[in-house]
Amino acid sequence: MRLDAFSDSGYFWLPGGEDQSLQVPGNLSVSEAGRVPLETFGYWSKDPLSLAQDNQPSKLTRIFGYTPERGNVTLTGAVATRDRIQSRTNGWVFNCTSFVADRLLTGGHFSENDPLFDRLGCKIEVLHEWIGVPGFTIERESHLCTSITYQRPAPLPFQVSDDVVGEFGLEHSISFQAPVGIKVPEAHYSAYIKLSTSMSWNTEEVLRWVFCMRNFVSLGTGAPVAITSLAGWKRTDGHEDENTDDREEMVEIFCESQQRSPKPIAELLPQFMNFTYRDLADVSDSIQKWIDLCLCGRSKGGQAVKLFFDSLYGDGILPVDLRFIKVEESLQKLAPVMGVVTKERETEKRIMLLASRFSELLGT
Repeated sequence: MRLDAFSDSGYFWLPGGEDQSLQVPGNLSVSEAGRVPLETFGYWSKDPLSLAQDNQPSKLTRIFGYTPERGNVTLTGAVATRDRIQSRTNGWVFNCTSFVADRLLTGGHFSENDPLFDRLGCKIEVLHEWIGVPGFTIERESHLCTSITYQRPAPLPFQVSDDVVGEFGLEHSISFQAPVGIKVPEAHYSAYIKLSTSMSWNTEEVLRWVFCMRNFVSLGTGAPVAITSLAGWKRTDGHEDENTDDREEMVEIFCESQQRSPKPIAELLPQFMNFTYRDLADVSDSIQKWIDLCLCGRSKGGQAVKLFFDSLYGDGILPVDLRFIKVEESLQKLAPVMGVVTKERETEKRIMLLASRFSELLGT
């Protein structure tokens, strides 16, 4: 993910440790890449429900907390390192603990089987460029006058399956800069993806769907792209309007993903992409085939696709030689799935053959 990093202080505890005496002060933060560290510092405790005691598992399933900015939060899969610090002046013993969590969920304290979502929304880098429907017309009539005309594009719907529907949506904002007292309007575009299901998704399933759509955009742009925001809406038994975001059940999801762009690529233009939204003959059919390849019933294919994208568009942590080996490994697994049978040994040519098969699959 590529996010606006933030840090927030609050109190944190284990499930069942809601008593104030067991709540430990700490600092929760999320990095630009989605990494979720938590630092706690409090009086050492013997109570097993306190985060300030020593004999906890090395990995905690859930940590609950409350911060002024985010409200109720849940951290999952937190790995901990602990230090016991004793005051030299009065003998007090403190516990300082550092955690790194797999995920952060805001908006509630959730058990292992919760939350269940019926809708998700995410934003992905350069998605608006890939869609290519800005809606703005900007004309500089003179050095004193700029005319801006905007007609909001309608959402672009697609059908994934009998149970899942989605849409690409466009958003905009206008800002004014004032160099030397002269205000110059600037139009900014962004886009989102929404998916809704008549069933329900847990957090793991939400992430699988979102990463699958991110890889689809990566394939189109021919470059690594990152998720810049992700939220799910909890399944409810009420009668809320599913077409609005006004429900109070929204949960923001933060996590660190292996594939992310090393720097913003907002300057990427459609003419440099492998294919754009407009190149898809049937958007629903293309996405259905992509989802089928990645998620539905083709476990070997899905694993091969994930390995291919993580290797080709990885975040640069792996050394170049090891990354090359991973790409080669993914090609060996992905080629048979895509029906590529060749003795060609050159990696670049095999990738081109795969790109051709992807193009045939998606109807571009």
